[in-house]
Amino acid sequence: ALFTVEVPQQLYIVEYRSNVSMECRFPVNGSLNLGLLTVVWEQKRQGKSKEVYTLRGGKAFPSSQHRDYIGRATVLYSELKLGRAILHINSVKITDAGSYLCLIDYQGVDYKYITLEVKASYKRINTKIIRKTGEDKFAFICQSEGFPLAEVFWQNEKNFSLSRSANTTYVLTTDGLYNITSILTFKPNRSENYSCVFWNKELGGETAA
Repeated sequence: ALFTVEVPQQLYIVEYRSNVSMECRFPVNGSLNLGLLTVVWEQKRQGKSKEVYTLRGGKAFPSSQHRDYIGRATVLYSELKLGRAILHINSVKITDAGSYLCLIDYQGVDYKYITLEVKASYKRINTKIIRKTGEDKFAFICQSEGFPLAEVFWQNEKNFSLSRSANTTYVLTTDGLYNITSILTFKPNRSENYSCVFWNKELGGETAA
């Protein structure tokens, strides 16, 4: 029979800073001889490859592991004898997203690809109001971080859209998150409440303040 690697799940979608375990399976045929086993996990993203974890002759090769994964990525040894090569990544980063190659060499060679997507919900919205110097106007500021890029909508309590009057900008943080700031300038009307909504189309979720 042909040596075949299989993946029970081809797509993993995980929350930023959570942990993930991705699995590929291979035929063991009896008891596992670790000395004959090679497992290679590699990440491919934007045309570049990073070695995530390599096991040769049943031993880890830490020297070849990419620095982004040192101390965060490991293969669960206890599962290997069951024909399960499980890559565990702690504290997932935005840059961990991509396509993962799982290559197994054990009395035959085969590989499969698994896709990892990382999301970061705009959970916390910081708000503040400042008075514009020398003007009878106020600036209402909403700021939040997440991924992928969200749209910001403004409305008053009558659900009247004020988004056109707002100025929204963003910068990328060193963690790869979008830091979005939206500013709505208005003349005060004491009886009115304003809200900003961060709408993340790809995640199908929104957070309001």
